[in-house]
Amino acid sequence: MRRTAEASDRIARELNDERVAALRRISQTLDSLITQLVQARASIGLDRADRRADAVKAYRDLRARALQYRWYLEVQREAMGLRHHHRLDEFYPIPPDET
Repeated sequence: MRRTAEASDRIARELNDERVAALRRISQTLDSLITQLVQARASIGLDRADRRADAVKAYRDLRARALQYRWYLEVQREAMGLRHHHRLDEFYPIPPDET
């Protein structure tokens, strides 16, 4: 009985470690995407008129990916029992859409 409990505890620790690692990977990717978005948004105004449409499309594609990772972050947090996400926008501010 004791060995079963120890094995169960070990598996629970391993699962929690993997959840934390996944949360870390997602948040690091989201941080990187936000940094890229800020840089891309700043460079849109510097692009020539003939390249602006391509730069805006690339920005929008990058922003869609950032929003997807923001959602992944919420899902992973919920898997860990963290239900309140209202402060995530404060820590992971995704720049607005470029029109």
